[in-house]
Amino acid sequence: MSERPLRIQLERGETTAAEALPLVAAAALDAPTRTARLDACRLLGDLAGRSLGAEWEVAERAAFALLEAARIADAASDRRGVILAMGRGFRNLWLLPFVHRRLSDRDPSIVAAALQAAGGLGFPALEEAVASYLGEATPAALRCTAIAALGRMGAVSAVDRLVPLILGDPTEAAAALTALTEIRSPAGRDAALVVIDHELEPEVQLAAVRYLAELGALEVMATLRRLARHDDPEVRIVSGMASRAFKAERNRDSAERFLTALGESDRAVRASLARRLRTLPIAEVLEQAEVLLEEDAEGVVQVLGELREPEVARWLLATADRADMPAVVRARAIGSIEASQPWQRDELAKLAHRAEADDAMRSAAVRAMGTFATSLELLERIGDLATAGSPAIRGAVLWALQLAARTTGDVERLASVVAPLLADPEASVRRRAAYVAGNLGLDKLAPALVKCCAASEPADLRLAAYVALGELGMPGVLDEVIAAVRREDDPRVLGAASNALVAAAPPAAKLASLGPRMAQLVTSPDARVREAAAEIAGLLAGAVPSAALVPLTHDAAASVRGAAVWALGKLADPASEPALLAAFRDDDATVHERAAAGLLALGTPAALGQAIAYVSGSGDPIARGELAAALIIPRAHAEELAPLIDAALRRLGGDDPAFEPLLRGKLATLVRHETAPTAADIDAEIVALFPSFAKLASLAGFDVLSRSLRTAESLFQSTGAAPDADLSPPITLWMKVLENYVHAWLGPRMATLQREPATLFDYVDRVIGSGWSGYQRWLEPKWRDPAEVGGAKVEVPLRSVPNVVRELQDHRRKRLDSALSVTEWSRMMVLFAVDHPTSGIRNLFRLGEKSAERTVSLAYRLHTLAAVRNLVTHRASAGAATLAAFRHRYYAAFEELVALA
Repeated sequence: MSERPLRIQLERGETTAAEALPLVAAAALDAPTRTARLDACRLLGDLAGRSLGAEWEVAERAAFALLEAARIADAASDRRGVILAMGRGFRNLWLLPFVHRRLSDRDPSIVAAALQAAGGLGFPALEEAVASYLGEATPAALRCTAIAALGRMGAVSAVDRLVPLILGDPTEAAAALTALTEIRSPAGRDAALVVIDHELEPEVQLAAVRYLAELGALEVMATLRRLARHDDPEVRIVSGMASRAFKAERNRDSAERFLTALGESDRAVRASLARRLRTLPIAEVLEQAEVLLEEDAEGVVQVLGELREPEVARWLLATADRADMPAVVRARAIGSIEASQPWQRDELAKLAHRAEADDAMRSAAVRAMGTFATSLELLERIGDLATAGSPAIRGAVLWALQLAARTTGDVERLASVVAPLLADPEASVRRRAAYVAGNLGLDKLAPALVKCCAASEPADLRLAAYVALGELGMPGVLDEVIAAVRREDDPRVLGAASNALVAAAPPAAKLASLGPRMAQLVTSPDARVREAAAEIAGLLAGAVPSAALVPLTHDAAASVRGAAVWALGKLADPASEPALLAAFRDDDATVHERAAAGLLALGTPAALGQAIAYVSGSGDPIARGELAAALIIPRAHAEELAPLIDAALRRLGGDDPAFEPLLRGKLATLVRHETAPTAADIDAEIVALFPSFAKLASLAGFDVLSRSLRTAESLFQSTGAAPDADLSPPITLWMKVLENYVHAWLGPRMATLQREPATLFDYVDRVIGSGWSGYQRWLEPKWRDPAEVGGAKVEVPLRSVPNVVRELQDHRRKRLDSALSVTEWSRMMVLFAVDHPTSGIRNLFRLGEKSAERTVSLAYRLHTLAAVRNLVTHRASAGAATLAAFRHRYYAAFEELVALA
C-alpha cells in the first residue's frame, strides 16, 4: 500500500500506527521509485515524532526504520530526502546523533537538509550547531535555512543573534521576525516597531505585524487597521489572523493557555502551544503546573520544558526529587532541563552521581549535560561514569559525548573513554560505542572496531562497526575489514560493509580476494545481498565481470538496479553501454543519476550524448551540476558532441549549476589542436592585462572565480577569431565573475547602510531626489551615451541612474541574498561612492578612492560592460572586434576594482 492511503487511514483512525509501521518501513526501503520511497520516509518521520497516534515504542521503531533508509540511501538526492523526513520526528532521541553529524557534512545541500531537520527535531542540543550558520561567511541560503530552523525549534539561546537581522537584508529580516514569533521572544520588539514605522518591504512589514500581534503590543493596532483595508486580499487575511492573535495574547489567562497546550495530543503541536506561556509571568505558569501535575504529569513536564527559564529548571529539579512521582516523569523532568548555566550542570552532575537514584534519572541527567556542555567539561564532570555498574548510565555517557561541543585536544581522552566500551559486556553499549567512535572521528579505535566485525559478534554490532569504519575511512585496517567481509552473510551487515568500502574507495587490487565471493552473492535470492554484492563488485576492476551485473539492471528491486548501474559505471566496460543507456527508461530517478555517472566514465559519443542530455534536463539540479562538472570531452569526439553541448546550453540559464561546467565542455569541443594553450599560457594572457590576477588566484576564497575567469579567457582564445562565433559564452562568464566579485565587495557596505533604514531613506529622498538635477549636469560631460565597444554601440543613459534607488524611495531595501547585477552596482557607485558637496551626494560606501572623477569613470566602464553583455546575450550583431575590445576594458576595470578594495 502506498503512503497516501495509509496516512488517510491513520488520520481517520481506521488503522493504528503499530499496524501501519511495517508497511511504511518496507516501502521506505523497497518502493520502486524515489518519490514513493521518500513519501514513505515522511510518514515514518511523523510516526517517529509520535504523531498519528503513535506510542513511544512505535516511534522508536519508526526512527530505526528511518536510520536504515538513510544508511542505504546512495544518491545524494535520496539522502537529502531521508534527512528532511527525520525532521518530522519531533524530539525523537534516536534521530538526534545522525542529524547532528550531518550538520558538518562536506556537501552543502546535505547541510541544508540537516538544518531543516534539526529545526523539526526541536532539541536544544542542536541549537548552537544551527546558530553557528548565522555568520556572514555562510552562504545566504544556508543562513536563511538556519534562521527558520532556530524559529521552529523555539531556540531562546539564539535570540540575541536573530534580533540584529531584523534591520538587515529583507529576506533574512522576514525570516528572523518569523523565527522570533515562533520563539515567542519580545527581544525584537523595538526593531519590529522600526519596521512598521518606516513601512519597510511588504513581507518584512507583515512579518513584523504578526510578531508584534503575537506579543500583544498595542503599537501594532494602527497598522492592523490600515492593513485590514488593504487592496490585496492576502494582506487582509494576514491582517485578520494577526488581529485574532493580538486579541488572544491580550487575554493573559495562564490556566486557559496551559490547558490548551495540555489538551493537544500531538507533541509537536503541544510544544508550539506551550511557547505561548513564555510571555506570561513565570510564577503564574508554575502555579498552574502544580494544579495540573497530578492530572497529567508527563504533559505538564513537556509543557514546562518549552519555557527555558531558570525558575522552570529549579521546578523540574524539585519534581525529579519527588518520590511520589512515577520514575518516567522524574526522568523526563530531568531531560527537559536546559542546562545552559553552570549551576544547572552542577545540579545535573550531582544527580548523575547519586548512587541511590534510579538509573533512568541518572542517565537522563548525563544526557541533559551532554546537550549543553563541552566534551572537556563532560570528561571532567561525568567521565568516571563510563565505568558505572549500570549499562544504561554507560550508554548515556556515550550519548552525551557525541552531542557535546568538541574542544581542542580532547581526541586522546575521548578515545580512552570510548575504547573500553567497545568491549563492554552489554551489547547495546558496544553498539553505541561503535557509532560514537565513527561520529567523533576516533581513528585510533579502528583496530578495535574491526574486532567488532567478527562473525561471533551480534549482527547489530557488526553493522555499527562497519558504519563507523566507513566514517573513519578504514585507517590502517583495510586488510582486516576485507577478511571480515569475505565471511559476512547477513544482508543488512553486508550492505553496511559495502557502503564502508565505497566510502573508503580502496585500490581495486586490495579487494581482489572478494571477487569470487561477490560473484556468488550477485545471484543471491535476497535483494539486500544482491545490492551489496553489486556495489562491492563495482570496486573490483572487473573481478566480477560486467556480464554478471547487467541482468541486475532489470532486477525487481529498485535498490539492486541502482547498485548494478553504479557498478557498471565504475567498471566502465564498453559492453555495458546498452544497459546504461536503457537505464534511462527506468521509473526511478536515482537510477537515472547513477546511469549518467556511468556513461561519463564510458566516454563514448553515445554515452556522453545521453549524459549531456541528462545534465541539461529536469533532474535534481544539484546532481546535474555535479555530473556536469565531471564531464570530459575526448578530443576524438569533440566535433560530434559540439552541437549537443550547444543545444544543452540553450536549454539552461546562466545560473543553472550545470551551465558553467557545460561551458568548459564547449571549450573542449573548440580546442582540437595540439597547439592548444596550456593553463600557464591562459594565466599569462590574463596577467598581461590584469596583473592583480596573479595574487588573487592564490587566495583560497577566489579559487572558484579564478577557474571561471580562466574558462572565459580560454573561450575567448578559442572563439575570438572564429567566423560567425557565438560571442555570448565568454562575455557571460566574464560578467558572472565580475558580478560576484563586485557583490562580495560592495554588498556588505550596502548592508551596513540598510541596517539604519531611516538614515538611508532620508538620504535617498532628500539628497538624491532633490540634488540629482545639479549632480546630473556635473556628470554629463563624463558620461558618454551611447558608448562604443569595438564597433558595437550600447546605450548607457545617464537619466536611468536614479532608477536604482526606486525601491529605496518606496522604503524597500535592496535584496542582497543573491548577487545584484553589475548595472545596479555601477549606478549605486555613482550615488553612494562619490563625494560631491554641491549636490549633497556622499561617499557612503566609504571607498578609498578620493577622486570623484575616477570613481564615476569606473562606474561608467562597469555600466558599459554590462550593456555589452546584454547585447550579445540577446544574440544581437557583434563581431570579434567587440569581443576583443570588451576583454581589454573588462580586465582594466577589474584591475582598478581590486586596487579600490
